[in-house]
Amino acid sequence: MKVWLVIICLFSAVNVTANTVGESRWQFDVLLDDKKIGYHDFLVKEQGGQQVIQTNARFDIKILFIKVFSYRHENEERWQGNCLRAINATTDSNGDDFVVRGEATSDGFSVKTLSDQQDLPACLMTFAYWNPDFLQEKRLLNSQTGEYEAVTITQQGQEDVLINDKAVKAVKYLIDVEAGPITLWYAADDRQWLALESVVEGGKTLRYQPVVIPAT
Repeated sequence: MKVWLVIICLFSAVNVTANTVGESRWQFDVLLDDKKIGYHDFLVKEQGGQQVIQTNARFDIKILFIKVFSYRHENEERWQGNCLRAINATTDSNGDDFVVRGEATSDGFSVKTLSDQQDLPACLMTFAYWNPDFLQEKRLLNSQTGEYEAVTITQQGQEDVLINDKAVKAVKYLIDVEAGPITLWYAADDRQWLALESVVEGGKTLRYQPVVIPAT
């Protein structure tokens, strides 16, 4: 179940908070076909002249009170501008373990997983939804698998996104990846990340309903 790439924000009863100096935070309840299954939090902060991104996710899917799927993901990334400098991610996807360790080298970026090691180009990016500059990329590093994936990203026009009963003009983008298309929305005025939507296995919709988002 490829849940590490698929996010949707449903903006109702959202706590829109002013950013702490040098810090932005997103906190989401995770829903699968409108049923809450867990949470996923993102924290972006300035530290020592770099940006540090910390994420923590926990999902559990039950059928008739029996757990049929569980997901745990923790990731810390360090960035210098739009260049990934280091990544340290661990994932337990229903008993399957994934580890991704990576760091910038003198001539590129070295990534190690439990089964592989690869040398990638310098100044690559992950699926950094919080940073709209990633929308210009042709390949992105998957923080769960360590794969350097080909992507096609296209702008789909503008539409309104409702945040606390207020219509916010947003620019819509479509990311085409092997796991399936992902749709994102960014505020038209300041490019703040507003929403993301995708479909997982079985045609179900995985949704991230925000509890806290940065002020736009």
